[in-house]
Amino acid sequence: MRKNETVTSLVRAALYIRVSGEEQKIKGLSLEAQQERLEAYAKERGWLIAGIYIDAAKTARKNMHKRAEFQRMMEAVKRDEIDVLLFCRLDRWFRSVADYYKVMEILEAHNCNWITSDEEYNTSTANGRLYINVKLSIAQNEADIDGERIDVVFDSKIAHGTVLSGNCPFGYATNSEKRLEIVPKNAEIVQDAYNYFESVISQRATKKYIRERYGVNWGDSAFRHLLSERLYTGVYDRGGRYNDNFCPPIISKEQFERVQTLLSRNARSAPSGRVYIFTSILKCAECNCNLVGRVSSKRNKLYYYRCNQHFQRGRCNHKKEIREDYLEEWLFANLAAEIKQCKLDWEVKTAKKKRTMSSSDKAAIKHKLQKLKELYVNDLIDLEEYKKDYQIYTSALKQIPELQKENPPDFSAVESILNNNFKEIYDTLTREEKRTLWRSAIKEIRIDKDNNITGISFG
Repeated sequence: MRKNETVTSLVRAALYIRVSGEEQKIKGLSLEAQQERLEAYAKERGWLIAGIYIDAAKTARKNMHKRAEFQRMMEAVKRDEIDVLLFCRLDRWFRSVADYYKVMEILEAHNCNWITSDEEYNTSTANGRLYINVKLSIAQNEADIDGERIDVVFDSKIAHGTVLSGNCPFGYATNSEKRLEIVPKNAEIVQDAYNYFESVISQRATKKYIRERYGVNWGDSAFRHLLSERLYTGVYDRGGRYNDNFCPPIISKEQFERVQTLLSRNARSAPSGRVYIFTSILKCAECNCNLVGRVSSKRNKLYYYRCNQHFQRGRCNHKKEIREDYLEEWLFANLAAEIKQCKLDWEVKTAKKKRTMSSSDKAAIKHKLQKLKELYVNDLIDLEEYKKDYQIYTSALKQIPELQKENPPDFSAVESILNNNFKEIYDTLTREEKRTLWRSAIKEIRIDKDNNITGISFG
């Protein structure tokens, strides 16, 4: 983009501001300083400020999906509410060539531009795009070096029993020395939960017991994580870092291992003997949790699926249950249309990717390398200058993502369901065989609170 580009029509600008924890201490990179510069820049050009998005204490090294405000801004772009993104410097946005191209694909699809207030770029020429690649490559290298330094610090913290963040398991608290210490009242609940689970070998019964006795309402995943948390034995074992005396233990190592054995057995057991054909496939479109199966107590023993976030915990507005036979009928009636739409979506996405990730950038860098070689051969530059520029260009060349040829999704499994007479064969299968069939063909079926099937993802 040209820094001094003039726009005559009303332009809706989104201001993006980012600083890491360390950068907030540096003059000129504070949130306030960035916002003042960007607002002045937009007002000088008569742009409408459609939104201000601030990611405080967020580094550019982290996955861009972890920057909440950045993601909120991109959603506004996808809704065509933004014409231009404005930020102070390129490294406020990214320090990765790969991430840059991913976002550019979205921006180009929605006719959204970007401009920096403190730097000048031009993406309309090969030289301009090369310059951006080189700048991002250098920024990414700086971020990688910082990351290596942070790893050394984290290794030291774990070795000395110091926590990396303020989050800690139930039963512990972080003291003034940044170490975990036991909270006796909560530790007693953890010990009781382990003991009770060992006696009944039921997560559901243990959760109910803890809820009724202590008023602590754990969800399924939270409780299973509690039973699997090795920190309760005093051992830190995460991300390749290990310290067997990291914190004071709440649970003995022997009891912890016994509980892990019971958990593995419990996960494979099916006491009811019932088989739910669509278990682990159905998702609640309201809360994104799995729908769970149940069998009616009536004489016909119909199978239903429902959202337990509503029925057990009252945290979702999905009140209705959906019958299993209805799901089967819907799938046989609508699978062909769903496959056709999925194929169309894939073709559109692939076509956009081909347009965005052209080979022009790579060709431009190779041309620069050839020119550089000619300058050196003709004694127009010395060896040191040649090596320096060669390293910059080759680094930029490596960072440009290759346009990989993608194979279309394999619909063979699900298309076999639509073959002639397959419905007759399907009716002869056991429930286990039907479950295996659907799992091999479908990854996810989303159902909203009105029992409408809002989307299907194929495996």
